[in-house]
Amino acid sequence: MTAIPGFRCGDVAVEGVRLALHRAGPADGDATPALLLHGIPQTALAWRALGPELARDRAVLAPDLKGLGASEIQAPYDVATLTAELAALVLHEVDGPVDVVGHDWGGVLAIALAAGRPELVRRLVVLSAPYRRVDLLHAPSVAVFALPVLPELVLRIAGRWAAPAMLRLGWRAEARPDPAAWQAYATAYADPARTRAMLGCYRAAGRPRWGRASQPPAVAAERKLVIWGAVDPVLPVGRIGTAVSADLGPDTTMVTVPSVGHWPHEEAPEVVVPAIADFLRA
Repeated sequence: MTAIPGFRCGDVAVEGVRLALHRAGPADGDATPALLLHGIPQTALAWRALGPELARDRAVLAPDLKGLGASEIQAPYDVATLTAELAALVLHEVDGPVDVVGHDWGGVLAIALAAGRPELVRRLVVLSAPYRRVDLLHAPSVAVFALPVLPELVLRIAGRWAAPAMLRLGWRAEARPDPAAWQAYATAYADPARTRAMLGCYRAAGRPRWGRASQPPAVAAERKLVIWGAVDPVLPVGRIGTAVSADLGPDTTMVTVPSVGHWPHEEAPEVVVPAIADFLRA
């Protein structure tokens, strides 16, 4: 497991599953603790810029999500199960409300945690993650990875280059990617069991979470921030990002980062890190 600079790494068991957890910051800090949830195909290392900044005045928890990174591979990967495990992690580590930051798959889980366990979430930050609706015509990767058999074959052929290829597909910034981080992602997902878990997450996300006649529950976080890359080719801001901001409610602020794709916190940390830190500290 490659550690976030300045963070301690270890395992924690909650709800019968072992999660690899990166932790830092003062346990008795005055600021609300933060829970950082990464996307696919990344690990908690995706928060290597944001994590140390937030840890200046608060406890920060950055787990590798179940089945991903260095955490235990253990189905199921449905949103309800993972949300319950994350709630247990919060109660185990800080026993109180947190500010939740989530990107991509981690953003889906962050929204679900805020909706299902509102007493545990003070503020919510969502980066490039769908909420109530996904236009599959403009987000085909979601549908493709949810297919049976074919994605496994493609990822098996790609091997350790699968994660970098997925990252490159969504990268639009002129800034060059961090080669050490991309190498860590490639290593983490070289194991076929990890890619199967990753696909399990996509397939769980593609299944309806609510009945046909019902809408997803409202998100009752105190304040919400949505951050999106202006040229995200995976989840286009005009089709999906603005809908997420609207569906989260009138107390939502949206920041669109110019010339950035699907990984805004890695493509433009000089913009995204202060935006999130200022929002949580305001």
